[in-house]
Amino acid sequence: SLIVSSSDDAIVSKDLTGTITSWNRGAERMFGYTAEEMIGSSILRIIPPERHSEETAILSKLRRGERVDHYETVRQKKDGRLFDISITVSPVIDHEGNVIGASKIARDISEQKQAQRVLHESEERWRVTLESIGDAVIATDASAVVTFANAVAAGILGRPVDELIGRPLGEVLHIVNEETRDAVDS
Repeated sequence: SLIVSSSDDAIVSKDLTGTITSWNRGAERMFGYTAEEMIGSSILRIIPPERHSEETAILSKLRRGERVDHYETVRQKKDGRLFDISITVSPVIDHEGNVIGASKIARDISEQKQAQRVLHESEERWRVTLESIGDAVIATDASAVVTFANAVAAGILGRPVDELIGRPLGEVLHIVNEETRDAVDS
């Protein structure tokens, strides 16, 4: 159909032996193989050898009529490059109700995974920096619930860090006016 041929996603069909029976333009762009190169060959061609067991597990689920939703894994392009991918695999059923194959939709999630890695590294640098300074540091979310406290803050408050995280700031820290010693709301 026009939807399948024009999709940016790879849309591939295979039989229950893992032999490819259809390969759309999205798959050609994503993996670098033409439909002529892939139809009739094994899906294992795009699966790194150390991940071949994933295909065995997917095929056994399909034989039971089960679907595989948004499974994140790694696949291999024609030029050998590995990339992050999310796949959804649905059984194809004949008119008698027998599973005869599978339809697979694959989406390249390399950019999202890279962004997650960069964000995680940034968060780690932030956390290590705040843990290592000599001042007490407490961070909250927009609703004033503690999301971070370093060891210095925990020491001053006389409580372990894990008792501070997730609690309202008002329960953790009593803020007072320096001169009057009266309680301050914020």
